[in-house]
Amino acid sequence: MKLTLEPADNAELEVILRGNPDDPQVAQIIAALNAARAISRLFLYREGRAYLCPVEDILYFEASGGKILAHTARDVLETRYKLYELADMLRGSGCIQINKGVLVNAHHVLSVEPEFSGNYTAVLRAGAVRLTISRKYFKAFRDYVVKEL
Repeated sequence: MKLTLEPADNAELEVILRGNPDDPQVAQIIAALNAARAISRLFLYREGRAYLCPVEDILYFEASGGKILAHTARDVLETRYKLYELADMLRGSGCIQINKGVLVNAHHVLSVEPEFSGNYTAVLRAGAVRLTISRKYFKAFRDYVVKEL
């Protein structure tokens, strides 16, 4: 593998990979880059107080009643981000969208079970938490878990 760094005038860092996209090193490099840009903690809110919560403690985010709620093993707190913003920010932290209103931390998924409807159920390590993975999102979830975790 050859690594080249070129100075550029723009402020944004740009990474270009050239080579065979099927090379296993490509997936490893992408995973390392995603992990490097991952956010490790978020401010979450409840009753006017802000709490600093490690992303690894968050089981899943859920859109409910016009709010985005972060569920941990012990608590439910509100975030001020939109679900799509969280999905983008936390991709390198193991979070992936599994249906229209839920973003799950894949590190907390214990198993996945097929449903009769064609959807799947994600069973989390935290006891009785079961989340629906819709057909539309299942392939992206599977690919993310296999390639990036």
